Amino acid sequence: MNCKRCHHVAQIHESSTQSDSLMRLGKCAIPGCTCKQYLDSIEQIDDELL
Repeated sequence: MNCKRCHHVAQIHESSTQSDSLMRLGKCAIPGCTCKQYLDSIEQIDDELL
């Protein structure tokens, strides 16, 4: 899966316990990328249902 913010793959994002995402991923590890937290499609769909 790709991040909805930076479009990089989930595997490149660092693990994080502060994330609300089911995958619990934090900032992107690609140099120059400013993405601070992985955003998955599931999280976006959940927000729309509320």
